[in-house]
Amino acid sequence: MPAGPLADFYDRLHALHLAAGQPSVRRLQQLTRAERRPRGINPTSIHAVFTRPRLARWEVVGEIVRVLGGDVEEFAALWRRANHCRSHDDSLVDPPPHTRPWASADAACVPHELPPDVVPFTGRGPVRAALDALLAEGATRAAMMTALLTGSTGIGKSALAVHWAHRVAGRFPDGQLYADLRGESPGQPPTPVEVLTAFLNALGVATADLPATPAALAARYRTRMSGRRMLVLLDNASAAGQVRPLLPGSPGCLVLVTSRDDLAELVVRHGARRLELGPLSAEAGVELLRGLIGDRVDADPESAYDLVRRCGGRPLALRVAAERMTAHRPTALVTPALTTTPTLVTPTLTTTARSGSALAPARVVDRPRLCAQRSTAQ
Repeated sequence: MPAGPLADFYDRLHALHLAAGQPSVRRLQQLTRAERRPRGINPTSIHAVFTRPRLARWEVVGEIVRVLGGDVEEFAALWRRANHCRSHDDSLVDPPPHTRPWASADAACVPHELPPDVVPFTGRGPVRAALDALLAEGATRAAMMTALLTGSTGIGKSALAVHWAHRVAGRFPDGQLYADLRGESPGQPPTPVEVLTAFLNALGVATADLPATPAALAARYRTRMSGRRMLVLLDNASAAGQVRPLLPGSPGCLVLVTSRDDLAELVVRHGARRLELGPLSAEAGVELLRGLIGDRVDADPESAYDLVRRCGGRPLALRVAAERMTAHRPTALVTPALTTTPTLVTPTLTTTARSGSALAPARVVDRPRLCAQRSTAQ
């Protein structure tokens, strides 16, 4: 997103959301309930306030600012200036790709490949703030930045990456690329050649025009990305060799990688910033449950906190537990299995919540750690 009134408006709005504790969409919907709107503002409208480059209606924006505790008059002025910028001053808005002096004639392809956002999403405020800071640093240094989210299975790496990518997508007007490298899935992961082919196709290069060798493919990809502001999300990487050929190297691009592994080579040789995820805080875990099963959480908060503890603060375990509650006992907070044993079965993982297991609480709770090597404290 270019500098100016529009960027100022979104920067201030996201800062206000962060200062208010980054309440979830569901929580904002609850806070906006009123006599004329008994169910609150529609979640889609709330999401649009924060994620779309096109300004949402002031009626919605003003209500969100109010429940976040912001200065409504100040934001009204910011919104008016941003709206005037978007409507009347084309010089403050990025030109379409085909009119940019650095873009080739067929560079008008703007891919938007991000998977659907994860709803509900809660917590991770410090991690998102660290990613925001990395994005700002890249703009200041005019450099290509790489962020690496690491953590164990079910800790929420992919959900955070997709959620944050949607939130900042407007800052990458040339598009967003996505690839699941399947490092945590059975079967063979896609090869770099397969991913490069898909990326180049998305960027407007026909398969018949692609070079024959992997090195030439990577070079064509870097050339194609040159001069563009794009976000590249590489999910579930298992080795640095999967990621290396997919790094664009062009200032203005940001690469976001998720992995169970440290990918030390990516940090050491390519300057990636590693953010290691721990479990959700107790409060964020309960808020996630509230978003999944509703007001039953408030009717029995003690059981809700106990369930978060027994699931080790892992979002995947909490989502599986919530699904089982809804499927087996719609009116109860805890499933029969969880009332008799702390064993939780997920589609890919069976563990017992004891010290040292995959669901046992880790020492890092909902905050990032910038590090060169994985800590042994987990």
